[in-house]
Amino acid sequence: MKKTNKKLVILMLSLLIAFDFAQVMAIEENAPKDTTKPKFSWFKFKKDKNNSTKEENKEFLKIGQKVRVEDIKLPPVLEGRPKTPFNQLSIMTIDDCVDYALNHNPNLYVSSERIKAAQAGIGQARSNYAPRLTGKVSYNHNNNNGTRIVNSQENSVGFNVGISEMIWDFGKTTAKINMAKYDTQSAQFDYDFDVLAVVYDVKINYYKVLCALANLDIYEQNVRIQTLNYERTKAMFDEGLKSKIDVVNAQVNLTDAKIQMVEGQNNLQTSIIALKNSMYYQEDEPFIVKNTENFSFLKADYKKKIESLTTIKPSGEGIKKTPDGLIMLTSGIEHKDIIQNFEFHPLVLSKQEAVNQALELRPDLKSNEMLALVQQESLKAIKRQYAPEITGDLTWGYTKSESTYSSPLQLGASIGLGSINPYSIHYQVKEGESFLDIALQNINIAKSDIYWEVQTNYVNMRQLERKIPLMNLKVKATLENFELADGRYSVGLNNYVELQDALANYNNSQLNFVEAVFNYNVARETLLKSMGVK
Repeated sequence: MKKTNKKLVILMLSLLIAFDFAQVMAIEENAPKDTTKPKFSWFKFKKDKNNSTKEENKEFLKIGQKVRVEDIKLPPVLEGRPKTPFNQLSIMTIDDCVDYALNHNPNLYVSSERIKAAQAGIGQARSNYAPRLTGKVSYNHNNNNGTRIVNSQENSVGFNVGISEMIWDFGKTTAKINMAKYDTQSAQFDYDFDVLAVVYDVKINYYKVLCALANLDIYEQNVRIQTLNYERTKAMFDEGLKSKIDVVNAQVNLTDAKIQMVEGQNNLQTSIIALKNSMYYQEDEPFIVKNTENFSFLKADYKKKIESLTTIKPSGEGIKKTPDGLIMLTSGIEHKDIIQNFEFHPLVLSKQEAVNQALELRPDLKSNEMLALVQQESLKAIKRQYAPEITGDLTWGYTKSESTYSSPLQLGASIGLGSINPYSIHYQVKEGESFLDIALQNINIAKSDIYWEVQTNYVNMRQLERKIPLMNLKVKATLENFELADGRYSVGLNNYVELQDALANYNNSQLNFVEAVFNYNVARETLLKSMGVK
């Protein structure tokens, strides 16, 4: 009977829970849906200096609210650091971008805080020389009971204060202070190495933007050429001078050129995003890049906007025609040859000079040297545990009982070894010697790596340095070949395939030249980074 009652109770509870759940679901289905799209920001998670954000955070975390990706804004970084004023610069040079990144990169802020933490370690080590304060308040109740003595009771109250200071510990504290100093210098060199990484990252992304802009100029020029070529071929077809297949091929090549330009526009946008990301760019105002010493492809119009596909038309000014009235492509377009106004300035530096500068400037090598000194001072501190400590003490107390009182003042000095475990110290010394050997070997490994790294980067840079003038000549040669092929095609001395091959070779030589210049600048920056040059 009891089992039956239990089953009935369980069944009723299950039905009740199911009924409540169905009611809740019905209410949610019938509830009016909020069609508004609330805008939220990660700034709500930050504490406002003037107003409390607890209620806002609760409102933000309500169940059912959705946030669009485009409504989310990144929180400001390096809030505790002074920001460089941004005066809505229309043009930012590569140095401007580097300076902006150095003032806004949170990784550098973390590295700087590590330096402060290491500096605090120096004060902690020095605090061993600081006086130690002691204080004590006491209450005593004595009760004597016995068979042969007089029973007595006595109460007393007292307190005492004192100062104890370590006078000399035979170099143990000195070794710990030196450890903290070398550790602080190591943290400083780690910060410098992080700065090198930030500078390198920003510069490479800056060159990617310049490379994308140069390639886009080539793609736009190709669209103009293909547009003009299509119009010319169609006109010649109407006159019965060219076949239908030439018109179709011209239209296909024009479409391919437009597709290439769209891809170039996309590559430019992604390159700009990558540059801003490496800078931790926080401004709403856009900026425009500028030529560098060895990347001078862009014309004087830095504010050039990306033209849409429908507005790119061949220039009608200065179009030359053959005696038969046929258009000349190479002279009928606005020339934007990629090697025009290009200047190249090689890096004047020998391989041995590069290696010497790297061994002198590399902050990671200096950090390893500081860590070796830390281990050296640590070994000294371990060995000096056998040395005694000389301390001075000054105490004053006051004790009051029912019948008497006392107020002693004590001044003294002592020397002692404290608690020493020779067996433990012996193995601590062995451990410290091993750590010191490891630190010294890390220095040798770092020097060897730097030696070969610099040489490899130097050879790569010089190889690209020799390659650029040769590719410059190739661009000129392919341009001349295209001009000749265009002239021959205009008078009917060659076919359409030969013309397109010449144009493709010219475009590819320009793109390859831009890529070679970009690779050279990357190799140059890689060499400078491996040398420790900011």
